[in-house]
Amino acid sequence: MKIHNIGSYMVNNYMFETPVGIIGIDTGYPGGFPKFKKRFEKLFPLSELKYLILTHHHDDHSGFLNEIIEATNAKIILHPTAIPLLASGKATSKNYTPPGSGYSSIPASLFGKFKKDFSFPSVVISSDRMIAVDSEEIQPFEDLNLPLKILHLPGHTADHIGLFLKEPGIIFCGDAAMNAVISVARHTIWIDDKAEFGRSWDKMISYNAKKIYPAHGSPFSPSDLIKYRNYLERKKKIE
Repeated sequence: MKIHNIGSYMVNNYMFETPVGIIGIDTGYPGGFPKFKKRFEKLFPLSELKYLILTHHHDDHSGFLNEIIEATNAKIILHPTAIPLLASGKATSKNYTPPGSGYSSIPASLFGKFKKDFSFPSVVISSDRMIAVDSEEIQPFEDLNLPLKILHLPGHTADHIGLFLKEPGIIFCGDAAMNAVISVARHTIWIDDKAEFGRSWDKMISYNAKKIYPAHGSPFSPSDLIKYRNYLERKKKIE
């Protein structure tokens, strides 16, 4: 499957070609649809987008999801926990702070203070346009004979999912890991649940993938997950 990244410096938009059409991962910040559409249509007609996997509900991943739904017939694959969060237009990282949650580093917390607004347009998805996957027993691509597996990777948020491309062995991890300038030790900037986040890293490590494709930053070796696995455990607290 040929992989295309039509995203921006801030957020990657991975699209890959399959026999059933284009499968995409996430959108981007609100207001980003015109640029996305222009980049997409340099490669394919927008009607070729058949599935969009939403790794989680945050503004930089669902910001122009409404426009995608309106402009295409793509099915949206997501965790059911994301459904009310999308409708609210509010990010858990600013409106819900479970015990132990927080920013993973001082640079990350500075980013949060600078950005301030993490809201996004409310998104309500009709049942005929949605595939909700509440466990890894539900694998919508199996019936299509595609070598793709949805992974549940909570920790950054409770609704977080990713994708494993069995050949050549790639994990699209969303924000379950990060390789951006602002991230430290491949950890995403916000952690809802530190223990769940660690278990999601353990799961990704267990797949022996050849490459990790994050939503932010460039692809990196899975060996980095092993190297930095205990970064959060060594911290007395997250910011």
